Amino acid sequence: MTPDFLLFRLGKDRLLQAALAGDASCAGSFMEFAAKYNLQGDIFKAYIAYLLISEENAFSLQCERGEAPRKSLNDIALADITKLFYIFNDSSVCEKLPPALACWHGEAHTDIYFAEAGEVISAFLKKLSKAKDPEEFLRACKNHYIAHGAGAGALNHAFRLVEDSDELEPIILGKMKRMSDLVGLESQKAALMTNTRAFVEGKGGVNVLLYGDGGTGKTTSVKALLSEFSQKRLKIIEIYKHQFKYLNALISRIKHRGYKYILFMDDLSFEDSEMEYKYLKTIIEGGLEPRPENVLIYATSNRRHLIRESWRDRDDDDMHSGDTVEEKLSLVKRFGLTLYYPSPDQKEYLKIVRAIAEREGIPVDEQLERDALIWQRREGGYSGRTAEQFLISERRK
Repeated sequence: MTPDFLLFRLGKDRLLQAALAGDASCAGSFMEFAAKYNLQGDIFKAYIAYLLISEENAFSLQCERGEAPRKSLNDIALADITKLFYIFNDSSVCEKLPPALACWHGEAHTDIYFAEAGEVISAFLKKLSKAKDPEEFLRACKNHYIAHGAGAGALNHAFRLVEDSDELEPIILGKMKRMSDLVGLESQKAALMTNTRAFVEGKGGVNVLLYGDGGTGKTTSVKALLSEFSQKRLKIIEIYKHQFKYLNALISRIKHRGYKYILFMDDLSFEDSEMEYKYLKTIIEGGLEPRPENVLIYATSNRRHLIRESWRDRDDDDMHSGDTVEEKLSLVKRFGLTLYYPSPDQKEYLKIVRAIAEREGIPVDEQLERDALIWQRREGGYSGRTAEQFLISERRK
């Protein structure tokens, strides 16, 4: 049986309970865990490291926020960790399980979705394995929470809301792009980077609207921020328009965490009949509760003013037509930084094609450029997205 823990909840984990009870049938679940995170070596110990990383309790969250836990809390954590230290180093537990779990050798590759999270688990496992006593074991946990945070945020950079809920689920990112992968748009990228850097460094930041034609790199720019600033505790939560009703609850949950959050609203726009924009206005700025310092809103849109306008809004028969127009424009005014992403001309389009082709190892010649121009006429005009789609087709040849 798993010992009782006063603070840490990992004792309730069913897979750990099965392993401690000597249930060999849990071996398959351990192997799935190891394969998911590309782990090598002692899977049982790696799983304990994973559970400790996932812990969200008073001790781990205080460390995440950079606060020193009080002596009473530290003593409770040490009592739990002492029990776990001996489980972690108890060779008899592993003897009850298939020998393969103690020396697992999976496929050593780094192109799987959870490879980066696996590296975090492996690095933490090495530190736990070096601990000679429970005090060092607890110190390793404390240092990890301070450096990486606790819970799902310590292993994942991006999240979305679970449907009809304010709960978060990780987004599988795969290989992340860097800002340098986006060709051109230097002033836009620089402004976005400067604002985000100030935000993650605690120097302030403003909400950002990126607008322009489709396929010009707006969404890619926001996604690239994770590869640039994930080591500074930046997390992105993707929010859809129909989920705005959960924003207050979500912000209440994350405002006391030790992470910096960008609430990302992709392809945001409102039809004339949709009223959700009024709710968003209050969330961005304007309610009684100030926006938390660790939360910003970044949105992309094909529309400069987000809300569809009609001539009816400017009807001369409406004595308050100016108020109607101003009401619809007031949302975009609440974004402190507005960045325009224009469609490239032919010269810029071919520059993008050449840059991506060179990066992908595709020979660049006049025929490639002619084919790229034919492709854009057939597939939707000049844009970075069109260039990428063309080169994907070239790789398949």
